[in-house]
Amino acid sequence: MSLLWPGGFLLIALAGALGALIRYLIDVFISARQHAQPRRGAKIFPAGILVANTAAAFLVGATAAWARNHGVGMDLFSLSRFSDLVVVALILGVGGGLSTMSTFMLAVVSLWRSGARAMALSYLGATVIAGLCAGLAGILLGRLLP
Repeated sequence: MSLLWPGGFLLIALAGALGALIRYLIDVFISARQHAQPRRGAKIFPAGILVANTAAAFLVGATAAWARNHGVGMDLFSLSRFSDLVVVALILGVGGGLSTMSTFMLAVVSLWRSGARAMALSYLGATVIAGLCAGLAGILLGRLLP
Protein backbone atom coordinates (compact mmCIF):
# COMPACT_ATOMS: atom_id res chain seq x y z
CA MET A 1 0.00 0.00 0.00
CA SER A 2 1.23 3.47 -0.84
CA LEU A 3 0.90 6.53 1.39
CA LEU A 4 1.00 8.86 -1.59
CA TRP A 5 -2.73 9.26 -2.02
CA PRO A 6 -4.08 11.85 -1.04
CA GLY A 7 -2.16 13.16 1.97
CA GLY A 8 1.21 12.11 0.57
CA PHE A 9 0.73 14.20 -2.55
CA LEU A 10 -0.16 17.17 -0.40
CA LEU A 11 2.91 16.69 1.82
CA ILE A 12 5.23 16.51 -1.20
CA ALA A 13 3.57 19.58 -2.75
CA LEU A 14 3.96 21.56 0.47
CA ALA A 15 7.57 20.42 0.77
CA GLY A 16 8.17 21.57 -2.81
CA ALA A 17 6.64 24.96 -2.02
CA LEU A 18 8.89 25.22 1.03
CA GLY A 19 11.97 24.39 -1.04
CA ALA A 20 11.03 26.97 -3.69
CA LEU A 21 10.46 29.61 -1.02
CA ILE A 22 13.84 28.87 0.57
CA ARG A 23 15.49 29.10 -2.87
CA TYR A 24 13.82 32.44 -3.50
CA LEU A 25 14.88 33.83 -0.11
CA ILE A 26 18.49 32.66 -0.57
CA ASP A 27 18.66 34.23 -4.02
CA VAL A 28 17.03 37.50 -2.94
CA PHE A 29 19.27 37.82 0.13
CA ILE A 30 22.50 37.14 -1.76
CA SER A 31 21.48 39.19 -4.81
CA ALA A 32 20.54 42.15 -2.61
CA ARG A 33 23.98 42.06 -1.02
CA GLN A 34 25.63 41.87 -4.44
CA HIS A 35 23.58 44.77 -5.82
CA ALA A 36 24.29 46.87 -2.72
CA GLN A 37 27.86 47.21 -3.96
CA PRO A 38 27.29 48.15 -7.61
CA ARG A 39 30.18 48.07 -9.99
CA ARG A 40 29.45 50.12 -13.06
CA GLY A 41 29.01 47.89 -16.10
CA ALA A 42 30.10 44.76 -14.27
CA LYS A 43 28.16 41.53 -14.57
CA ILE A 44 26.99 39.97 -11.33
CA PHE A 45 27.86 36.34 -10.63
CA PRO A 46 24.61 34.41 -9.89
CA ALA A 47 25.79 33.31 -6.44
CA GLY A 48 22.30 32.97 -4.95
CA ILE A 49 21.27 30.19 -7.32
CA LEU A 50 24.69 28.55 -6.91
CA VAL A 51 24.18 28.47 -3.13
CA ALA A 52 20.61 27.16 -3.45
CA ASN A 53 21.60 24.39 -5.88
CA THR A 54 24.55 23.42 -3.70
CA ALA A 55 22.35 23.30 -0.60
CA ALA A 56 19.84 21.13 -2.48
CA ALA A 57 22.57 18.69 -3.52
CA PHE A 58 23.74 18.46 0.08
CA LEU A 59 20.19 17.92 1.41
CA VAL A 60 19.37 15.24 -1.15
CA GLY A 61 22.67 13.42 -0.58
CA ALA A 62 22.33 13.48 3.20
CA THR A 63 18.67 12.44 3.17
CA ALA A 64 19.20 9.58 0.71
CA ALA A 65 22.21 8.25 2.62
CA TRP A 66 20.41 8.47 5.95
CA ALA A 67 17.38 6.70 4.48
CA ARG A 68 19.47 3.91 3.04
CA ASN A 69 21.30 3.34 6.33
CA HIS A 70 18.02 3.21 8.25
CA GLY A 71 16.08 0.97 5.89
CA VAL A 72 13.73 3.73 4.84
CA GLY A 73 12.24 3.04 1.44
CA MET A 74 12.09 5.56 -1.36
CA ASP A 75 9.98 3.58 -3.84
CA LEU A 76 7.00 5.81 -4.61
CA PHE A 77 4.70 2.86 -5.24
CA SER A 78 5.31 1.10 -1.95
CA LEU A 79 5.56 3.80 0.69
CA SER A 80 4.16 2.07 3.74
CA ARG A 81 5.58 4.07 6.65
CA PHE A 82 5.34 7.75 7.40
CA SER A 83 9.15 7.95 7.60
CA ASP A 84 9.29 6.73 3.97
CA LEU A 85 6.96 9.54 2.94
CA VAL A 86 8.95 12.18 4.85
CA VAL A 87 12.17 11.10 3.12
CA VAL A 88 10.49 11.30 -0.29
CA ALA A 89 9.04 14.72 0.61
CA LEU A 90 12.49 15.96 1.65
CA ILE A 91 14.17 14.71 -1.51
CA LEU A 92 11.50 15.36 -4.15
CA GLY A 93 9.75 18.24 -2.45
CA VAL A 94 12.27 20.36 -0.57
CA GLY A 95 15.29 19.24 -2.61
CA GLY A 96 13.44 19.59 -5.90
CA GLY A 97 11.99 22.98 -5.00
CA LEU A 98 15.30 24.26 -3.67
CA SER A 99 17.28 23.31 -6.77
CA THR A 100 16.67 24.90 -10.13
CA MET A 101 18.14 23.71 -13.40
CA SER A 102 16.15 26.19 -15.47
CA THR A 103 17.35 29.30 -13.60
CA PHE A 104 20.89 27.93 -13.61
CA MET A 105 20.84 27.47 -17.39
CA LEU A 106 19.20 30.86 -17.93
CA ALA A 107 21.99 32.50 -15.93
CA VAL A 108 24.69 30.70 -17.93
CA VAL A 109 23.09 31.63 -21.28
CA SER A 110 22.45 35.24 -20.19
CA LEU A 111 26.05 35.70 -19.05
CA TRP A 112 27.33 34.13 -22.26
CA ARG A 113 25.16 36.32 -24.50
CA SER A 114 26.12 39.46 -22.60
CA GLY A 115 29.78 38.83 -23.35
CA ALA A 116 30.75 37.63 -19.87
CA ARG A 117 31.87 34.28 -21.24
CA ALA A 118 34.54 33.62 -18.63
CA MET A 119 31.98 34.25 -15.89
CA ALA A 120 29.45 31.99 -17.64
CA LEU A 121 31.96 29.14 -17.84
CA SER A 122 33.17 29.67 -14.27
CA TYR A 123 29.56 29.65 -13.04
CA LEU A 124 28.85 26.47 -15.00
CA GLY A 125 31.94 24.77 -13.59
CA ALA A 126 31.41 26.06 -10.06
CA THR A 127 27.82 24.80 -10.04
CA VAL A 128 28.75 21.31 -11.22
CA ILE A 129 31.74 20.99 -8.88
CA ALA A 130 29.94 22.50 -5.87
CA GLY A 131 26.92 20.26 -6.47
CA LEU A 132 29.03 17.13 -6.66
CA CYS A 133 31.07 18.07 -3.59
CA ALA A 134 27.97 19.03 -1.61
CA GLY A 135 26.20 15.83 -2.62
CA LEU A 136 29.18 13.77 -1.53
CA ALA A 137 29.47 15.68 1.75
CA GLY A 138 25.76 15.14 2.32
CA ILE A 139 26.12 11.41 1.70
CA LEU A 140 29.02 11.21 4.14
CA LEU A 141 27.08 13.12 6.79
CA GLY A 142 23.92 11.12 6.16
CA ARG A 143 25.82 7.91 6.86
CA LEU A 144 26.96 9.27 10.22
CA LEU A 145 23.60 10.55 11.46
CA PRO A 146 21.79 8.37 13.99
